[in-house]
Amino acid sequence: MLYLLSKLAPLVVYPLGFSILLLLIALLLLWRDRVKAARVLVAVVVVLLWVCSTPRFSDWIAGALESEFPPVPVAAVPPADIVVLLGGMTHGIVPTTGRADLSGEVDRLLHAAALYKAGKAPLLLLTGGNAQGYEPEAVSMQKLLLDLGIPEQAMLLESLSRNTRQNAEYSAQILKQRGIERIILVTSAYHMGRARFEFLRLGLEVYPAATDYQVLESPQTLLDWLPQASALHGTTKAIKEYLGRAVGYVLYR
Repeated sequence: MLYLLSKLAPLVVYPLGFSILLLLIALLLLWRDRVKAARVLVAVVVVLLWVCSTPRFSDWIAGALESEFPPVPVAAVPPADIVVLLGGMTHGIVPTTGRADLSGEVDRLLHAAALYKAGKAPLLLLTGGNAQGYEPEAVSMQKLLLDLGIPEQAMLLESLSRNTRQNAEYSAQILKQRGIERIILVTSAYHMGRARFEFLRLGLEVYPAATDYQVLESPQTLLDWLPQASALHGTTKAIKEYLGRAVGYVLYR
């Protein structure tokens, strides 16, 4: 129940959820014949959704997160005891195949595999659970890494976590049982700040190996100021990270 609440509660501060909330308030105002106030709220919703849905704004807010962890070539990553790979790259299992459908965050898996094959660590820890009765994401990632030539004995699985905080807490238990303190952490660049904080607070030495950069080099045009669903999604992901950081700092600092 707490997990469900933690996922539902922030929805009202994300652009789409917040806009729907404002529109519901506007309807209530109309019902009470407060037409002017309702019009103001509708105008606010239009501006809010327009701005948050533009690629320029999405790149700006996500870029502020990613700039903290610029890309580092695999060869330049220092060696450690283990590579910790965070989940968040699967949508579910494709029917009849037994294999996971992958999201854009699959760069995480490929980067972790590259680090292992480059000899940066002798082990991989795959972390990510799922709802009861469904295949844990750690297991899905293991199947994919086996296809990429990573030996099964080189992979440890943490298959209970459902969010970033649990990723860190459950992983730390496994690592400390093995006396491991120095890790290479692999996750998306926009997510690295929050993830790194969670592992650091548990006393681990963390080298951030960020990947899956959302803000890319491309020519800028007037179309960057027009609403796009993908841009709204990017803005929402960035807001989620800022919110998660704020909660973590309040709770643990």
